[in-house]
Amino acid sequence: MQSVSILSSPYYLQALWQGVSVEYSLLPPDEVDFRPAKNLIGVALAPQERVTWRINNGSSKTTPLPPASVFLYSSGGFVWSRWEKPTECVHITLAPDLLNRVAADCSLPNNFEIEHRIMFADPTILHVAQLFKSEILNGGLAGKLYTESLRNLLAVHLLRNYSSLSSKPALEDGPLSQVQLNQLKDFIEDRLTQDLTIADLAAVVHMSPFHFARTFKTAIGQPPHRYLTQQRMERAKFLLSVTRLTVAEVAYRVGFDNKSHFSAQFRKATGTTPKVYRDSF
Repeated sequence: MQSVSILSSPYYLQALWQGVSVEYSLLPPDEVDFRPAKNLIGVALAPQERVTWRINNGSSKTTPLPPASVFLYSSGGFVWSRWEKPTECVHITLAPDLLNRVAADCSLPNNFEIEHRIMFADPTILHVAQLFKSEILNGGLAGKLYTESLRNLLAVHLLRNYSSLSSKPALEDGPLSQVQLNQLKDFIEDRLTQDLTIADLAAVVHMSPFHFARTFKTAIGQPPHRYLTQQRMERAKFLLSVTRLTVAEVAYRVGFDNKSHFSAQFRKATGTTPKVYRDSF
């Protein structure tokens, strides 16, 4: 993650990862007039009995806002809205060229538009927004791999379900050979302390980043970020059991700069703390 900051009261966080910007906010009753970025995705997590909104110079509309409502802003123009109760929302902006790169990797044209839709339900977008919310609030063990996987999933989902493309991105991928799997495992094992990306791993087997993650999951049984987390925890358990390195030193050797973050992730993965785990030997 490149940056996280609290920008305004009462609570507003923004995170920038490669190819995606995520904003999480908790806001009191208010109104706003803004011009959304192209292909901005908004998810309202809290319901409202009444919201009033207007696009450009159109007429105002007042409607209920169901929980988990999704908004796709694909066209230009200004949006004004007013809400009467505290609200919780996630906004996701994909980099301008990301969707074009996904389309190109799927041998699809780049002359497409994402559908402009207001206030609808989409379980996949909701799930991705909730995962981004958790990541921006808590951080994770395999940040770049995880956020890039979410970003790519969201991009393909938009192209398949909300684009003007007559052909949709194919989901079929060729399997990884045993040689490729061994190369990937060795590559990851040698770089457990590094903040690897999907592109780093895809390059090892000469595959498009946008197809790699799903192919890897099919072969390994878990996505790349989870596999990396597992390998880091296995390395940490080994170091705790056979060396007298401090917990802080172990944390550093498995890719953590922060001892507290490592301890929290270790307990999440193993059900115990690094100290208790070491004392069991």
